[in-house]
Amino acid sequence: MSKTIIDVRGLACPEPLIAFTESAEKADVAEIEISFDCGAARDNIARSAASMGWSVASVTEAQDHTVMNLAKVP
Repeated sequence: MSKTIIDVRGLACPEPLIAFTESAEKADVAEIEISFDCGAARDNIARSAASMGWSVASVTEAQDHTVMNLAKVP
């Protein structure tokens, strides 16, 4: 299984959520790291992840964006 890195900084919602959802549905992805600067994306991605069998492993706040690491729940 692999890790996918997504950078959707500069894109408005719902683009970050769509990017996460599309990656999470791939069978060979076990980890996703997504960088975004849309404020609503953090809660939207976390909710969607939980409903799809993913957990938020970490969230890092940088000056101008957020990096969220998610892992597929075994």
